[in-house]
Amino acid sequence: MKLLTEKFVQDNIIEYLFRKGWSRNLRSRNTDEHGVDIKVRNNNFARYWLIECKGDASKTAKYPRSHREVCFNLALGQIITRMKSDGKRGYKYGYKYGVGFPASFEDLVVRRLPSNVADKLNLYVFLVDGKGKVALYDWKMLRVLQSSK
Repeated sequence: MKLLTEKFVQDNIIEYLFRKGWSRNLRSRNTDEHGVDIKVRNNNFARYWLIECKGDASKTAKYPRSHREVCFNLALGQIITRMKSDGKRGYKYGYKYGVGFPASFEDLVVRRLPSNVADKLNLYVFLVDGKGKVALYDWKMLRVLQSSK
């Protein structure tokens, strides 16, 4: 199995969003910079994505499963602390929030992120496979996946 870096995950999510009409005011940070990993505006209207990304553990990691758990919790904490609750039209109109992970996180995400919480927080999950293909899970997809387990 190919281990996916945070940069690989981030770059493929940016490409995915670009193809979907999200490229204005793109800000993407390096792994050593502070702030959200991806901030991008829709090309046609004033709506933004704020996305936090994580990668797989290195080949030398002693406990890769524990690494995924820690990264999952860290990404959620980081994106939640960047959520904006101001605005006249409500939080779901100006910003969409996301966390991006390698596809190896899928089982963890489905198991640990309640769909109703994702709905309330306007939170989406991007999963990137080894070929760079991106899957986007909203709260409805999480609910379907969670009900089938």
